[in-house]
Parts: sequence; C-alpha cells; structure tokens
Amino acid sequence: MRHDRSFAFLPRLAVLPMLAAAVAASGCVAQYRVPAGAPSASVRLVTSTDENTSFTIVDPARCPDPARPLVLAGMGRQLSAMGRERSLDMAGRSPEPAARTRERLVEAGRRIYVAVTSAAAPPLPEMRCAAGVSFVPVAGAQYEIRYQRDETASQCSARILRLQPLADGGARLTAEPTQQGFRALRKDYVCQAL
Repeated sequence: MRHDRSFAFLPRLAVLPMLAAAVAASGCVAQYRVPAGAPSASVRLVTSTDENTSFTIVDPARCPDPARPLVLAGMGRQLSAMGRERSLDMAGRSPEPAARTRERLVEAGRRIYVAVTSAAAPPLPEMRCAAGVSFVPVAGAQYEIRYQRDETASQCSARILRLQPLADGGARLTAEPTQQGFRALRKDYVCQAL
C-alpha cells in the first residue's frame, strides 16, 4: 500500500497545538502567582507583535543558578491554550488590541524581574529577541509594561509606565522611576543585574 506523505504529515502538524494545550493544561508550564497574603499591584502587559510573546518572572534569589522562570502571561497565535483571559479593569486603555494585551497581578513591595521574549515567524529566519525590565511595584498601584519588537526579532525593548487613574476612566502615564533594564535571553543573565 502506498502512503501519501502529505496526508501523513498533516496529522503530525495538527498534534503540535494539541500538545501545547495539553502541556499548559497539565500544569507543566509553571505559572506565576502572587504569594498568598502578599500585597499586590496590577500590571497590563502589552506587546507590539502578533508573534508568540511570553512575559516571565525571573527570581534571582538562587543566583548564580536562578530557578526556572515562571510564566506571567503569553500572547500570540499559538498561545491561546493558556486559558481564558481575565481582566482586572485597569485604568485607561491598552495601545494594542486585546490579543496583544494581558492584565495580571504581581507581588508588591519587592523588586520584580520581568523577561519578555518573542520570536520571528516563518518565512523569516529563526530569531528570538528578549528584553528584561525590573521594578518595585507599590501595593494597589497600576502599571503597564510595553514590549516593542521589530518584524525580524532583531531589536526589541521593554519599558514600564505607571498608570494614574483619572476620573473619566482614563489614565495618565508616567515613567516608572524604579525600572531597570537587564539582558533577558537566558535566565542566568538576571544575576548580572544584581
């Protein structure tokens, strides 16, 4: 019996999104959670690309060999398996569409290290770009982390803005004074930022 390769190849490709969904649902991807009883702040995560982008929390406590980063949020074409999106009803509006925006809670009162990574999509050459930014959130405050990347994933940046809620539901944006950048392509780069 002759096998049609194109038919055999298609089911294999169809398995990839299902595998990603199964991994996310099974808890194999370590999700970031604010510790029970800890004060928190709200953060809006924004990316300028439709490509897969992940926002992770890197903990430098075990440097020089930090623990595996914890996923704060994921966006992109194949990351819809990360679950239903929730809103924190933050002030203002995201400068990007809903598919490029997530709202999360982070622990307040201590420096948080956020690494943002994305990759170029085919047919472009395989390139990853990562930017890291840290800050000290204030309990109850609202922030926005804006990740910008060029189409080829050769240049990217992340910055943090503090949102000051306005009476009309909007927000005044100011640069977060505690933010510091760090290299973020590998988890151990956070150790150099200390």
